[in-house]
Amino acid sequence: MYHTLIVDDEPLMRKYLGENLSLICPDFHVTGIASDGLEAVELMQKQFFDLVITDIKMPEMDGLNLAKFIFDSEFPTKVIIISGYNEFEYARLAIKYNVSDYLLKPLQDSQIRETLSKIKDELEVDVLRKNITSPTIYKNYSDSEIKTALLTALLSGNKTLIQTFYGLLQNKNIPFMHSYATILILKIDDLHILLQEKTVAENTSYGLELFKQCQSYCSLHKAITAKDDYGNSLLLLSANSSEELTSMVKQAYHDIVHSYWRKDRIKLIAAYGTEVKDMMHLASSYETAMQSLALVLRNETYPISSHHYFSQSQFIKELHTICDALASDYIAKNWNKASSDLYLYMKLMKDPITIAQILRFGTYLIRYLSRKCKIKPDKVIDAFQVLTNGMDQWMLRNKKEDTNHIHSILFSVYKALEQEEYFTILPEATQIVESAREYICTHYQEPLSLAQVADYLNVNPSYLSDLFHKNIGETYTKFVTRIRMEQAVLLMKSNPHEKIYRIAEKTGFVSAKHFNSVFKKYYGVTPKEYMTKSNNQYIR
Repeated sequence: MYHTLIVDDEPLMRKYLGENLSLICPDFHVTGIASDGLEAVELMQKQFFDLVITDIKMPEMDGLNLAKFIFDSEFPTKVIIISGYNEFEYARLAIKYNVSDYLLKPLQDSQIRETLSKIKDELEVDVLRKNITSPTIYKNYSDSEIKTALLTALLSGNKTLIQTFYGLLQNKNIPFMHSYATILILKIDDLHILLQEKTVAENTSYGLELFKQCQSYCSLHKAITAKDDYGNSLLLLSANSSEELTSMVKQAYHDIVHSYWRKDRIKLIAAYGTEVKDMMHLASSYETAMQSLALVLRNETYPISSHHYFSQSQFIKELHTICDALASDYIAKNWNKASSDLYLYMKLMKDPITIAQILRFGTYLIRYLSRKCKIKPDKVIDAFQVLTNGMDQWMLRNKKEDTNHIHSILFSVYKALEQEEYFTILPEATQIVESAREYICTHYQEPLSLAQVADYLNVNPSYLSDLFHKNIGETYTKFVTRIRMEQAVLLMKSNPHEKIYRIAEKTGFVSAKHFNSVFKKYYGVTPKEYMTKSNNQYIR
């Protein structure tokens, strides 16, 4: 069975493909549905799809830009684009982004069946090329190499490799872990790299050196080490009791920092995840450790434990909510909304705001976006350069706190990550809608009528209303309400103690009473109930 993602802003097309794809070709099952490219990107970052079938013309992020994202991210995912446009330029770009097929509407079942049959053959060839199922390939692996390979497979969720390497260990009667285990992550502290005026490239070389030292430590202490996709060094530590494991983690961190690393001017940060008793849960321990690294923003002592993670879960949840919003802004190239969301990001900083805090938050944002949005290394280097240059100017100004200047630095860093322009399909009607959307996203804090937006764009209000509904799929009023509600929730999460009337003012409502009424209708609870809800759990 091949997992398929359907991406289309037309409900009827989503329904048709969702219900009929498996009937047309039983090898393909629809395991995900999205209404635009941006929603599809979010799904692809959570689960794997063998095939994406996408419409070409959609709001937020169209099909060609989605194909470009998949191509740039090097996902091994096939793409079919559906279009009502029989134009050479679209087809040329589809070929450039390695699209498997370009189908014209109206679709016919026989056409879909033929295309899926061809893609099935391609997917089968890809599996054969990988040739990962035969254990004989790994017969020359040492015991430690097999353990490292098994750890890597467990963290990536590759079931085929898990079975292969675990079988090799079983055949040799070699245990993989004891009763309790955890993942310890060690990485170079970006802040100290920047303070030493070293480059991001030097950070990479330090990361390789750190991994080498971790290998030396693990070889002596019979532990297992591996590297993740972000260059972090990972240690699998296991023991026969929870207390012994905690002691082992702290000792391992101490020994590596003081006996193996020996670079006092280049600091390390570390975090370890939840304890697990089953090797199949190690990915969960790794994920907890990765999220715990965010507490470097709160100056936690190292190694950061999962207990600290759970005690600071509210901060981490708010941080990820805002960073995810900034990632969505980046993918949609909505710079005006990004500018607004950066102010919310800054509210997570502790007073007084220091140079170290700005560097830490700037560095965290760069790393988060580079992972989430698959940003190329050269742009990451550019962003770090902009951050250090901005801090040089900060120190010359010799001001302890200047909110607008801090925002200017972070926004410059954010823009420095921008990659080449995506191809955009913008006929006149779409240009009007996009301009209206941008105006609303930058003026939602103000009273905002359809007539006012139409006047700004120099179009008839009825015409704008009709365009809005056809291009975005919702009325003008519903769109404005959604933007205001999303911003209200972000404000609540970034400042849980903010007065309701202040949130109403900041989101364009003339009174707190009106805001309360709209909020309850939209989310099903009042703003006060939402803010006091235990652990501030997401409603939608």
